[in-house]
Amino acid sequence: MISTSKTTFLLALSIHCAASFRTVPHFSTTRTPSIRPIHRISKQVHFASTENDDKISSPKSSDDCSCDDTPAGGPAPLQPFLPAMDPKYSVRGPVGDGNFLLSRNGPPTIEELSNDQMLKIVKLESSDLEVNTLVWKCLGYRFNEETESWDPTDVFPKWKEKYPSPPDLIGMQRVYSREVDQPCLRSNQALVRSIPVDNKQSLKEHLKPLGWKGYQYRELTPNKTRRAQCANWLIFYREELFGYTVEELRERRRLKKEAEAEAEAKRIAEEGEDADNWKPPV
Repeated sequence: MISTSKTTFLLALSIHCAASFRTVPHFSTTRTPSIRPIHRISKQVHFASTENDDKISSPKSSDDCSCDDTPAGGPAPLQPFLPAMDPKYSVRGPVGDGNFLLSRNGPPTIEELSNDQMLKIVKLESSDLEVNTLVWKCLGYRFNEETESWDPTDVFPKWKEKYPSPPDLIGMQRVYSREVDQPCLRSNQALVRSIPVDNKQSLKEHLKPLGWKGYQYRELTPNKTRRAQCANWLIFYREELFGYTVEELRERRRLKKEAEAEAEAKRIAEEGEDADNWKPPV
């Protein structure tokens, strides 16, 4: 009888301990991860050559608003732009119908490359097609009205080899899936890589006097980023390439390299070959 009572007591004690064990938070079998607050960054960005984002034929859309009108919570996602999905959009879509000075025909003009035009690009006061068209003209593509096509005859040789037809540098469809947007991203990156180091900050230098302070991180979209990069390239083109033939540009490059080599030889002669040749990081 005593043995049975003892067994019953031990069984009740073990059940009580097991129940207590399950109620102790320290021994919980599941742990809730701690959540750290995310602080929004509000820093001005002046674009020159960075884009880590893997992220018109009509009047300006509701997405084309001034960059100062961004909601406090950040920019609303851009909606797909259906007219740009038409294969003929790049040759039939309207350009130069509003305040953005542009003609699809002929080479670029100095008026089309003014700082006021660049400001309209970064403030979304021009269509995606207008930005593309201006860059295409500067790259050397020429529009053929009879065939409704872009002729690459005057395109820079290395660029023409890679892009016999003008690529979409903005993402006019505003569809950011990998299969649709990756070619746009890659062509934009190729354009950015062609800008020399000395010209990477052209956008900031030329548009700051007009009151443009750059974008804030919270308002960035792939569209704004690529517009800023195209505008930066256009300023580089205007300052360094506009008005020269390919042969003249090659001669300028040769003379520049000779001048740099001569300056380096002079430095070595004066300071010695082991002299500190430190350069500030880019």
